[in-house]
Amino acid sequence: MKRPLTIAAVQLPSEAPGKTNAARQRANFTQAGYWLKEAGRRGADIACLGETFNTVGVKKTRRNVPPLVRDAHAETLRRFSPIAKKYRMAIIAPIAALLDGLVRNVAVVIDEKGRFIGQYFKVHCIEDEKAYGVVPGDTWPVFKVAGVKIGIQICHDNSFPESARCLMLNGADIIFWPHLMSGWGGEFMDILLRAPAIHNGIHHVPVSYGCPPERSWMPGMLLGRSSIIGPDATILADAGRHPGIALTTIDLAAPRIAEMFTRPGSWVWKPDMLNDRRPDTYESFIRPLKREKPIPAAKS
Repeated sequence: MKRPLTIAAVQLPSEAPGKTNAARQRANFTQAGYWLKEAGRRGADIACLGETFNTVGVKKTRRNVPPLVRDAHAETLRRFSPIAKKYRMAIIAPIAALLDGLVRNVAVVIDEKGRFIGQYFKVHCIEDEKAYGVVPGDTWPVFKVAGVKIGIQICHDNSFPESARCLMLNGADIIFWPHLMSGWGGEFMDILLRAPAIHNGIHHVPVSYGCPPERSWMPGMLLGRSSIIGPDATILADAGRHPGIALTTIDLAAPRIAEMFTRPGSWVWKPDMLNDRRPDTYESFIRPLKREKPIPAAKS
């Protein structure tokens, strides 16, 4: 029996209008609300925004971030819960926020009834984030919305294959990947987009930002390419390089099929992959390593 689900990867503009950081944050919220309503009008069951959408275009320091994002979490729920409820659409809203006195890179999850049901704190924070005070998370939660279990990894999390694997093992059928990666383009980024789907037999949903409509995309800009990727790594929808929405209906009851994967014939890939795992041999994954000093490229 089919299990249809319509997913929207909402690719917001990569530039925010406004002369001050506060004005840019307000503009980001307004733009996000507009595009979320558009996703709802198009019939999305789940819509996801890009990483820390509220601070795109904001110059961040350890001093200015806490007061700027103090009310971001409450503002997210105030603005987006009514949208979720009206369109019966779950929303994943990644923001920079001050929570319990800590600056967090957090994905807020609102279900299709407009209820706040939980949040994911980015685990693998980069040095720039730590410099302005972001505190990383340490768990891989899975949320049930719109009748499906979802997981979230944020930006640098996808540099570590363990991130998506933990989410899949915790029950996620779909993994959303909001990110702010600038594009090297070509094969490198194409592999990053598809790899979690291939390795885990899940749908993977990268969500980035689009370059200004009057400009052509060039390497070094935010990647764009927000998309919905099937368990066999097929790109089912792609927003391209400019602001917009990648939207498609998937069938959760249609698994990845493998031919001659571990025995003759055609079989569902995921149970065999899980059965053949050898976690008793994976001790090296959790063995602490000595931290190495960063090496400038010129000295490598």
